[in-house]
Amino acid sequence: MKIVKILGGLGNQMFQFALYKALQAKWPEERVLVDLHAFSGYRKHQGFEIGRVFGAGYEEATLAETARLAYPYANYPLWRVASRLLPVRRTMLKEKATLDYEPAALTRPGDTYYDGYWQHEEYFAHLRPQLLRLFAFPPLDGDERNRQAAAAITSCRSCSIHIRRGDYLSDPLRRGTTGDAFVMRAIARMRLTEQPEAWFVFSDDIAWCRAHLAEALTGETVSYIGWNQGGASIHDMHLMSLCRHQIIANSSFSWWAAWLNRNESKTVIGPQVWMSLPHTASPMPGGWIRL
Repeated sequence: MKIVKILGGLGNQMFQFALYKALQAKWPEERVLVDLHAFSGYRKHQGFEIGRVFGAGYEEATLAETARLAYPYANYPLWRVASRLLPVRRTMLKEKATLDYEPAALTRPGDTYYDGYWQHEEYFAHLRPQLLRLFAFPPLDGDERNRQAAAAITSCRSCSIHIRRGDYLSDPLRRGTTGDAFVMRAIARMRLTEQPEAWFVFSDDIAWCRAHLAEALTGETVSYIGWNQGGASIHDMHLMSLCRHQIIANSSFSWWAAWLNRNESKTVIGPQVWMSLPHTASPMPGGWIRL
């Protein structure tokens, strides 16, 4: 039996769920389950979204099954405290603090509980066709603005820009990792190599984007998209993925938008520093540009 703990926002859930599917493919004779108990009492983001957003099926571990391999945390507050104090059991594979790729994750035999975010495409890139079908976006039929944006995006050499502020302004792991300088360098690099005909800016702070990008994008076609809030934010990921090229934030949300982009000649630019912790691995694939 193998159990993958899932926690975090939608982008992080997608990484963990992709590992779940990769383990199912690698070990077809074993039961592979997901542990969702930490979402009880979890006040961030939108809760567990994979089933609601993508209609994906999964088998959920019970507390008793979790207790066989790890610790049976019944809720998020308990997990947050106890996971830092209790030792790692021999049946647990806990992601390294440096977030490095763990080659043994897929090949480790026997019962295993997977505790981490697993943000490297090496775990699941071989399943790309299956994941493109699994992570198929819901229709853009709830808002005429989304349909118009999709039509505009797919009719030209488009480039998305994702700027995440909000919680990143105070998060000690993200604070100071990106800012005006990165965005300006990325725009200049994208303009030099791809010459976008239109820019589509996605953010949780559109007012800031308008104020800070106006000069850099003067005279160009720019659309600011900030109306997809809460449970509708999946439409932002969808629209970003439709753009021919992407400038992403150090965010798993725009990472997945770029990875799900089906343009085989896409250019993806992301920040050189993904987290403010020293010696922390970046999830940027080798073919993407780090600035």
